[in-house]
Amino acid sequence: MKSDFLHDMAPDAKRSFLVSVVLVAVGAALYFLAVDPAESKLNAERKRLSELESKQNQINLDLKNAGKVKEKTEELEKSVTPYEEALLEPLLGSFSMQAKAKLEQMLTEAGLTNLDYAEAPFRALPLPKPVMPRQLHRRAAIRVTARGSFQAAASFLLRLEKELPLVSQQSLEITSEQDPSKQVLSFVLEWPAKGGLTRK
Repeated sequence: MKSDFLHDMAPDAKRSFLVSVVLVAVGAALYFLAVDPAESKLNAERKRLSELESKQNQINLDLKNAGKVKEKTEELEKSVTPYEEALLEPLLGSFSMQAKAKLEQMLTEAGLTNLDYAEAPFRALPLPKPVMPRQLHRRAAIRVTARGSFQAAASFLLRLEKELPLVSQQSLEITSEQDPSKQVLSFVLEWPAKGGLTRK
């Protein structure tokens, strides 16, 4: 029947029909072999581009917040500084040597002389229940003996409270001398300490 259809057609019509069939076949082949893969690749590239844009937006947001994170980190570091500066660690195996390194300038600038440093006995407070790690509760007691006036002692203690707020004064003994500027002063200072201590 199909052969009859083509047979009955005029030559020009038959030629046009065959050309149309060939063009349709070529168009279909081009679509399936070129257009469809290209379209799939284009969709994949669009998806990848969208993912990259999303990542870039996240990076931009992180960069925008980086300044705030840096400020917060600096604030935290600043808040930790007093704890780090007050922490007493053994120097050449001695807590009193480390205390000397931290206190010598304060004492001399306050007007105190004849300085001497020694470790003093310290009884730790009982640990709370449940028991906390021992290293969080270690403290050392340092006895500092000096000569000077009561005003010099007060000046030193005020500066100590300001610069090393975690160091506390356990006791202060004053032995009166004839010269009020050369009284014998004995401070016992309690320090948060790291290493070398056992609880009693």
